[in-house]
Amino acid sequence: MKLQQILKDSNYKLTQFSQDMIEALENRVIEKQSKDKITYKVMCLIRQKEINLTPEEIIRQLYLQIR
Repeated sequence: MKLQQILKDSNYKLTQFSQDMIEALENRVIEKQSKDKITYKVMCLIRQKEINLTPEEIIRQLYLQIR
């Protein structure tokens, strides 16, 4: 699953992040099927629980990898 698919309808861009960081987040993505709909989740680096992977959360999780 590519993060670009989730970001396609948003104003967020991944240009400020390295390809390694993007791939690391993509490898952590969890795909869940619920009621004929696929949702994407990720284990939050801070909260240590699964959260919905929204465009805002993608950027937040990438910034958390920097620290």
